[in-house]
Amino acid sequence: MSQELSQNRQRTITILLVVLLALVGALSYFAFDQSSSIDDLEQEKAVLITQLEDYKRDLNSQSSANDSLSSFISQETARLNEMISKIERVNSASRSQIKSLRNQVFSLRKHISNLTEDIDSINQELLAVVEVKDSILSDLEDEVVKSNTLAKKVEKGAKLQLSSFEASAYKLNGKGIEKATNSSNRANRVKACMTISKNTLAVKGERTLYLRINTPDRRVLAASTDEKTMWVNGEKIIYSSSQVINFNGQPTGCCLSFDVKTELSSGSYTLAVYTSNEKIGEARLTLE
Repeated sequence: MSQELSQNRQRTITILLVVLLALVGALSYFAFDQSSSIDDLEQEKAVLITQLEDYKRDLNSQSSANDSLSSFISQETARLNEMISKIERVNSASRSQIKSLRNQVFSLRKHISNLTEDIDSINQELLAVVEVKDSILSDLEDEVVKSNTLAKKVEKGAKLQLSSFEASAYKLNGKGIEKATNSSNRANRVKACMTISKNTLAVKGERTLYLRINTPDRRVLAASTDEKTMWVNGEKIIYSSSQVINFNGQPTGCCLSFDVKTELSSGSYTLAVYTSNEKIGEARLTLE
């Protein structure tokens, strides 16, 4: 009886050992399978993330000078970064999500490919537009320079010019008859006679000429009771007399005179003629 109990105990222990070995084997296989599954999951996550990083590089390589396109590229890059974050958060407990994410990455591949092609096309068109704009601006600048040059030539050509200018002094008698003189003691009228050259560019109509007489001691001859002034190059100056002429573009002769109320001194006098606030002629008169 004792021997039979011993044999039964031995069989029970053997069965328990077999069961334990089987359990250990099953657990080892399960642990290996889980480890293998985790490794596969991490490997697939790495592949998907690498693909998304490649898409980002392709997208960011399409940089643009267009603010709207740059903003759009930034938005699409943010979408890719969000997808990478989703994949990084996937673990074995939610590995069913990886299939959905894999499909989304596949869809993004075509989407990004189309985007890069469209952006490249837009950039090429933008570059062409910029080149055309630069060409137009360059041509416009050339035309502005030509126009300004022409305007300056026209402005210069429109100024009155003198073909002759003569300064002289006269003795005016009581009957109003002039007699030329070079004596400072006798002269009581100073006169400037000139011929305005033909000019089809100049403004036609009435023009005012101004005579300014400088004495040897650099004073300006002017009526003491009626001093007249004009503006020349932003400076207010005194003039001796003025006269309105009618200029029709053809050669025009005229004289401006100033009647002296005091005795003149001997020496060299300068007679200058102005119109439109600029000097158009100058001559010298010497009185003895």
